[in-house]
Amino acid sequence: MIWRSTTLRGRLTLGYTGILTAMFAVLGATSVILLDRGLRMNVDDSLNSVASAIADSVRRPSFFGPDIEDALQSMLGPELAERFFQLLDPFGRPDPRLVPRGKSRLPLSAEALRNAARGQPTFETPRVRPGSERSFRLLTLPVVRNGATVNIVQVAMSLENVEATRSSFLLVLLVLAPVALTASALGGWFLARRALTPVDAMVEAARRIEAEDLTKRIPAPSGEDELARLGAVLNDMLARLERSFGAVRRFSADAAHELRTPLTILKGEIEVALRSSEAPAEIRQTLVSCLEEVDRLNSLVEDLLLMARMEGNALSAGPRPVNLAEVLQDAAPALSELAARAGNVCTVAAAPSLWIEGYDSLLFRLVFNLAENAIKYTPSGGRIEITLEQHDHLAVLQVKDNGPGIPPDVQEHIFDRFYRGDPAREGSGTGLGLALVRAIVELHRGQIHLSSDVGKGSCFRVTLPLSSPASSS
Repeated sequence: MIWRSTTLRGRLTLGYTGILTAMFAVLGATSVILLDRGLRMNVDDSLNSVASAIADSVRRPSFFGPDIEDALQSMLGPELAERFFQLLDPFGRPDPRLVPRGKSRLPLSAEALRNAARGQPTFETPRVRPGSERSFRLLTLPVVRNGATVNIVQVAMSLENVEATRSSFLLVLLVLAPVALTASALGGWFLARRALTPVDAMVEAARRIEAEDLTKRIPAPSGEDELARLGAVLNDMLARLERSFGAVRRFSADAAHELRTPLTILKGEIEVALRSSEAPAEIRQTLVSCLEEVDRLNSLVEDLLLMARMEGNALSAGPRPVNLAEVLQDAAPALSELAARAGNVCTVAAAPSLWIEGYDSLLFRLVFNLAENAIKYTPSGGRIEITLEQHDHLAVLQVKDNGPGIPPDVQEHIFDRFYRGDPAREGSGTGLGLALVRAIVELHRGQIHLSSDVGKGSCFRVTLPLSSPASSS
């Protein structure tokens, strides 16, 4: 399985390291080849110089004198004269005028003999190993006099030093290359991290921006580079979204405000008509149905106005210390009555006095909406439990039921406006109950979580920060 980095920083580092590894491999291979070629050329030049000097000496008649051994040793050195020199006649046989030295004999290939007959030198790297040497370089040079080959000079040189130098160079490359690659990868990681730090800051800032508060902006780096342009574009997009959401909120608030007066008038006229004893039963039934719908519309209008005020920070009064235990006590009777009508039981557990900074009417609405939602969707004979506890510096409110539960796909949208998870109950409620609950929780700097198992029930858990003792007193 091929590991793949999931971050842009990791992919940049891997790509940079991969390219650098390929470059190191190409440069290393090229360096080794060029080094080997240069060393072998030096060997060939040395062989050619020695062979040319010997050939010049062979052309002189005085060369084959009684002191020829001493002359060769002084010219070539003892080891080279003993093991890596050979003088042949034009047919490739040892020259009888030279006493044989040692048992080893340098090889003479057919190609070298033909080239010598034509007066051309031949460089070879024979596979035969003279003595204990692993490999050697051989030069076969003809000695030409008056246009005819009179002798053949063979001079060889061990390639052990060449191979040792090449091996040492290769070892240095193999040792230093991983170190260089590791240092380059770390440097690339550091540079990528430094270059992408503004992106991380932009991501964190974008995470904190929600539809309920689009006044925040992403910190864009200064300059004219790509990140600066990206930040500017995102901030422009947020500004457009803020204007669009603001227009929608203003429309909702204005529409709700404008609907209050005609709905109030309509409700009054329907109630007057119902008090009339002359209306037939069918008409009275229709009027009762119309009055229920008007009440539902009034509730929807009030919810919309309340959400608009909370989102626009336009509540009539400021927050004050509120005892959550008293809020539960105030809501308990109405919830018990509502549950009894549905054939359920709603219990409010005894709670300690927990004080928070907030709005008592909104907190009452929070408790009532959560419990009403549980009562509404719990079949007859069910049980709803409301508890309030303190965990560290938080007040924890829980509303549990043993109803049918909420499917996972519905849980994702349960707090959206006008969302109903049960199509069978399309006509019940306004679709703003839980959306209003979330808005109230966020207004009080709290959090709300839902845990639900299909067939076992649901639990809404609200955490609210407690106020300091001084403020609550």
